[in-house]
Amino acid sequence: MGFATEVSNRFLRSRGSRLLSLITFFAGLGIVIGVMVLDVTLAVMNGFRDQIQLKFVENMPMVTIMRQRGFVDLDAILERLREDPDVLGAAPFIRSEAVVTFERLPGRPLSRGVVLWGVDPQAQREVTRLFEQVEPPIEDFSTEGLLGAEKAIPGVVLGSELAGGLRALVGDVVALHAPRKVGPGPTDYESRTVELMVVGILDSGMYEFDSAFAYVDLSVAQELFERPGGADGIGLRVRDMMRAPEVADRLEQELGYPPYFANDWIRLNRQLFEWIRYEKALMFLLLTFLILIATFNVVAILIMMVRDRRRDIGILLALGTRRTQLVRIFLRLGMTIGWVGTVVGTGLGYAITVLLDRVGVRLPGDVLFVDRLPVHARVEDFLLVGGTALVLTFVVTLLPTWLATRLTPVEVLRHE
Repeated sequence: MGFATEVSNRFLRSRGSRLLSLITFFAGLGIVIGVMVLDVTLAVMNGFRDQIQLKFVENMPMVTIMRQRGFVDLDAILERLREDPDVLGAAPFIRSEAVVTFERLPGRPLSRGVVLWGVDPQAQREVTRLFEQVEPPIEDFSTEGLLGAEKAIPGVVLGSELAGGLRALVGDVVALHAPRKVGPGPTDYESRTVELMVVGILDSGMYEFDSAFAYVDLSVAQELFERPGGADGIGLRVRDMMRAPEVADRLEQELGYPPYFANDWIRLNRQLFEWIRYEKALMFLLLTFLILIATFNVVAILIMMVRDRRRDIGILLALGTRRTQLVRIFLRLGMTIGWVGTVVGTGLGYAITVLLDRVGVRLPGDVLFVDRLPVHARVEDFLLVGGTALVLTFVVTLLPTWLATRLTPVEVLRHE
């Protein structure tokens, strides 16, 4: 290896070394930029994925327990679930679709389809951050202080996009039209209309939730859909959100399947997370071409060296230099550029991710679900990018190395 090192240094000190050094610098710079951009891009995509996951677990139960024909004896099943070592909280709910109507301008009512949730405020705080995202802050759905001397009516929390579409504000009274089945036939439905007062606006940061969700007290939903003391399902918060599928499967078996069914937030949103995973893989593939293009500069450098140093190579071969030593010389030159570019690019990529995380880049919160650019650097991503850059550099270095080993001393020196 000492001989190969000395010969490669001799190449770099020979005539034309300034031009070669300049080209080498830009080749290494290309690898630096490619590695840095790919590292930062993957860190940002990780951040967006983490934020989406966080939004889901903040607004929806991690595990949902359902039962055929709903729950009747809630106290017994809630006590059993809360005693489970993996469960941190349990909250019953009723979920149904309805239509909300509000008339801000006389004669011009606005209607929106909603997903109506009936929840227990105290129990819901054990499972989601629903009430932490409502403005103004409320403890429950009480309308006390908003009605004055008016008749007492139930309260409702509307998603921010839903309230904007209805032009409804806190203190406004809206009409809720809820369908109810009254017979065995497919058309045996009737609609019941109740008045509700807006007591808060939910701003979860997820457009799908804020544009369609409305929340009322569980007792109001039970009366509205004629399910006294019952619920459609029970939402759970578990200790480890990434183990939610395991907990759901275990509880389903323990409770008895059927009539009990369990689902979790990962399986419910499987398609979304699969899309994020495929998008990350696609971005990695596309941005890897930046590194590949940069490594082509290494090929150009080594091919130029083979052409301009034909006489030196011929002399070395005539003096007894083995072709394996010649291979090591060119591999060392190419891999040195790759190593330096990868290390510097990785360092810059990590520095930029740390800077973005600490300083923060403002984003339009009304368009995206976050108001700052999320960044999450992962060691495995940096290792993957660095390894890819080194492998590409090694592969492209083989071509000029092969060209150099094809030379023969007689052929080279005959033209000198």
